[in-house]
Order: sequence, then C-alpha cells, then structure tokens
Amino acid sequence: MYSVAEAEIVVAEINGAGGYAAPQVWVPLRISVSHGAMKPHDGYEFIAVSGRLLVGGQLVARASTNPVGFTIHPWFNELKNQLHYLEFALDASRLAALERQRAGGDLKVRLEAELEVMQLRALNLNPQNQSLLETVWGQVQRHRLRLGVDLSIPKSVWIERVLPQVDHGVIHLIELPAIPVSASEAMNHGFEALRQASELHKTGHYPEAVGKCRVALEEFFEYPEMKDDAGVTRRVPILKSSWETRLGKATYTWLNQTLAALKAGSNKPHHLASATYSQFDSQMIIMVTTAVVSYAAKHLAEDGP
Repeated sequence: MYSVAEAEIVVAEINGAGGYAAPQVWVPLRISVSHGAMKPHDGYEFIAVSGRLLVGGQLVARASTNPVGFTIHPWFNELKNQLHYLEFALDASRLAALERQRAGGDLKVRLEAELEVMQLRALNLNPQNQSLLETVWGQVQRHRLRLGVDLSIPKSVWIERVLPQVDHGVIHLIELPAIPVSASEAMNHGFEALRQASELHKTGHYPEAVGKCRVALEEFFEYPEMKDDAGVTRRVPILKSSWETRLGKATYTWLNQTLAALKAGSNKPHHLASATYSQFDSQMIIMVTTAVVSYAAKHLAEDGP
C-alpha cells in the first residue's frame, strides 16, 4: 500500500570494467527508501539488489547480487540516494550482440532490477531513544520489489565510458613511418581515409570504416580496358605500372594481388547498403590496409615521388 523504495538509474554514469579478460558493464542505481506509516515495532531490512539485461526480449546478462545492507525503522525511516551498482558480466559474443543492436547509435536495452527486502518486527520494547543494536528483530516476510525500464544508453556514454574499459572497439594500427613531406603529400589521400576509418571503427560504424579502406587504396590503381573470356571489354583495376619500376616484377605482382584482395574485401559498403562487417572484420582490414599504405609510403620516401 506504500511506496517504500525508489531507484534512479544514472545513465550518464554507466561504466565498463574488467578489460578483455572479464568484461563487465556497471549500471549505477541510486536507491532511496522511506516509510511514513510505520508502527513502533515495524522494521524493513534491505538485503540485496540484482538485475537482468535484455535486448529484444532476449536475456543478455544477469547482474551478480549486490548486498545493500541497511534497515529502516520508525525512528530512522528514510535514506536518500544510496549508490549501488548492478554489475553485468559479459563476454566477446555478448558484446558483439550489443554492438549489432546499437548499429553505431545509442544502445537500447531493457533493465529489470530486483530489490530484496525482509519485513521485520521488534521483539522487545523499542522506545525512541533505544539503540538499534539493542533491538531484537524477528523476520516476518521476505519481499521482492521489482523495477522494469527501457533504457537508451547514449552513444557517447557507450563509446567513451564502456567500450575502452572492456578493450572492445580498440584498434591497434601499425605505425606509419616518418617520411619526407613530398611522400606525405603523395599519400595524403590515403592517410586521411585511414584516419577516418579509425574514427568510424571506434564509434561502431564497421561497414563505413571498411569502405574508407577502399578509398585509401584508390590512388594505387589504374583502370586499363581488358577483354574477359566472353570478349566483353571491362575496365579492370590493377596496381599502377609505375610501381613495377619501383618494386621489381615479383614484388609488384605480390602487391598487386594484395591490393586486389583488399579492394574486393572493402568494396561492398560502396555498392550494398546491406553489407555487414563485424568489429573483428573491420579491425583486420584496417590493419592490413595500413600496413600496405605504410609499405608504399616507405618506397615513395626512398625513391622520390
């Protein structure tokens, strides 16, 4: 008949923890309790809080039971903003599922929390000046107070406070070598595309990040007309012939095949809106593309533009 407990979910303070080995998402709850109609012998012990995280009606994770540990009674019947955390243990597959749901935007989940409360009754006289330690309590009934709410976790919170703490979305790029200004100017288009790919990867836009890798490779190609087996003339992308002079025929052939494979792997986002890439796909393609661009920049620096 009474509103005994309230919980505020502080979305802006959601955090990640545990790193790659033991990823967790911590959801803060600020719990306030009060009871304005308690009789002299009444008491309520707030024992623990737990919870469940769901996406699309499917259970993603359970929060471990977090002890609360406070009691209210007639002469101490209100507590405000007691901070407690729901700690949801995750793994790589669950994080990937959350990222797919988020799709580069805000993360929409359902949180179900449960507060366990024991109703008490004082077994000895408890005047208002009697210490709580001198009161003998008997257990009357266990109650479970439930909260269900749909949350929208802002993208900024997720990518700044959660993903870095669970080592998810972190990309390790091969360092580009220090090169002369002339070579930098020649490769500037590729460098800028890779920078954009890294930023898109960090925000969970994996197809777009892969598409930028395709852009980073554009300056390597020329498009001579060739006839296929059916006699149809097509413009086929190949590594510019000038690179054969720089690298030698064997290395030119290897690099041409590498670029062709990367181009094929990163081409779909430019033609198919439905193209999907995982966090791992995006990271691997960015790493390999960066290595190739770095290799090319090194030879530009050595041989001149």
